[in-house]
Amino acid sequence: MSDLRVELLYTIDCPHWERVRADLHRVLSEGAIETPIQLVLVGGQDDAEFLEFVGSPTVRVNGQDVVPPPDGMGPGIGCRLYPQPDGTVSGRIPESLMREVIRSHRQGRLEAFQREESARVALAALEATADEEDAATQGERPAVDQGRPPAGDGSSPAEQED
Repeated sequence: MSDLRVELLYTIDCPHWERVRADLHRVLSEGAIETPIQLVLVGGQDDAEFLEFVGSPTVRVNGQDVVPPPDGMGPGIGCRLYPQPDGTVSGRIPESLMREVIRSHRQGRLEAFQREESARVALAALEATADEEDAATQGERPAVDQGRPPAGDGSSPAEQED
């Protein structure tokens, strides 16, 4: 059920991407389902524009940046800084933020799965009820009762030999 796609986009000279990768791996390993990290090396401005990459490192979960960039921030290959819980800024994305985004995506997928399963069960129940109603209106008896006498009433040839 792992529909979680996690990407770490980075530039080769980024001093923070490996630590973010380790933090991300730690956060992802908290789940029951192993989720791989797709590493995406952004080689230059053309790649940045194609990938809509706004700085290194960037983590995306199911295509969404875990820290959406400010409006108007265009593609670029520079370093990216993130606000930290203590009020400072760093090139590392706070683990707590990555954890919350991943938890939210996993929860959303779980809820979608539960809705799909509930709908399947409800449909199966409706189909079974419809089949029973069709059988009743056509005067059919269940397959186990197809006009055969119950076993042990002396009507089978083996019972009649005595």
